[in-house]
Amino acid sequence: MKIAIEAHALSQDKITGVGTVILHYMNELQKIDSHNEYYIYTMDDLKHVEIRNPLWRHVDFKYALKNIRMRVWHAWNRKRSARSQNGIMTRISILILRIMKIILELLDEAVFSIKLASSIKINRIDVYLGTSTYYYPYFFLSPVKKAGILYDLVWELFPETMEFGNKIRMKLFTLRNMKKLDLLVAISSNTKKDAHEILGIDNRIDAIPLAADSAIFYLAGASAISTIKKKYGITKKYILSVCTLEPRKNLKSLLAAYRIMPSRLNYQLVLVGMAGWINSDFFSDIENSDVSENVLITGYVSNTELAPLYTGAELFVFPTLYEGFGLPVLEAMQCGCPVITSNTSSIPEVAGDAAIMVGPFDVEGLSQIMEKSVSDPALRKKLRDRGLKRSRQFSWDASARRLLDSLMSLNLQ
Repeated sequence: MKIAIEAHALSQDKITGVGTVILHYMNELQKIDSHNEYYIYTMDDLKHVEIRNPLWRHVDFKYALKNIRMRVWHAWNRKRSARSQNGIMTRISILILRIMKIILELLDEAVFSIKLASSIKINRIDVYLGTSTYYYPYFFLSPVKKAGILYDLVWELFPETMEFGNKIRMKLFTLRNMKKLDLLVAISSNTKKDAHEILGIDNRIDAIPLAADSAIFYLAGASAISTIKKKYGITKKYILSVCTLEPRKNLKSLLAAYRIMPSRLNYQLVLVGMAGWINSDFFSDIENSDVSENVLITGYVSNTELAPLYTGAELFVFPTLYEGFGLPVLEAMQCGCPVITSNTSSIPEVAGDAAIMVGPFDVEGLSQIMEKSVSDPALRKKLRDRGLKRSRQFSWDASARRLLDSLMSLNLQ
């Protein structure tokens, strides 16, 4: 069988989220599948993963329109990420770049779809797997079986947290394409349920959970923890949160809960992750608060630094509003960090009984639980032990085998 995998996220220099999922699936599939041929499609160079299996081929799409689109996107991203956007000319410039970005994205996706459909036909692909919801093809020129991965329903449930162009694309195009797939792979049972009930998708959906890479997320040693604390200026015990800094992660509630913790001055609040598309007023909230000197934002950190950051923390707090899976919860548990998180969406099926869960808007309750946890070593040990045990129920090998079984079944239909 010939399987095509869209892997555009692996063309980026830095990967998070979708790119991490694709990376692990590709690494595991190369190990476990010695029979099928694979064609890996990217919009540019294939980074982060090495093709070692002789049955695998890389196909990229490089053309002028895509390069222009990316230049405009980078220009727009630089402008909107600037802390100061008060000037009228700056705001006009951001608006113009945004309009150009949307137009170029639509044109580029049309050109890309034509090129992709032609390549799939020429290579006689049997099954196509779309791994990024932004790159589901709009049409095919051959009777290929079509599968796609569904990560979440943010664009439907929390559209206010998304950039306008992406929100419109998802609602007008991606949903239409998902309903035409032969198989939709949801990353959690909750996401599968939402796809059926909220999106009204009647076609086949398989729920296959994600996992945390054991080579990246593990119990780090004291020396590594000490080194990482020195690097980032962590001078006290600390409470950790790892996520993209965006409204859906509900960091305002975390900040509010931290501010009313009785023992807050004894602990730093360390926020790890890149700023999302919307900075809102969260940064100014920190700067204007009475705990600003105790809040540390590291920005993006490398994979090699995550384990010691997780292991060294007193608590990992993740008060997210919604997650398709909630991978940071699993990562923290695998590193032996006690977890406090939300009781929403897919989080309960990931955390099980290994975390304390609270409503995302219960600021006082979150603060009380944080205070109780930092002051109770026995509670933290119980959470740590349960988290380590729970994390062993997930693995990329098992997830990849389930994905392969699902793809193989399509060729038998």
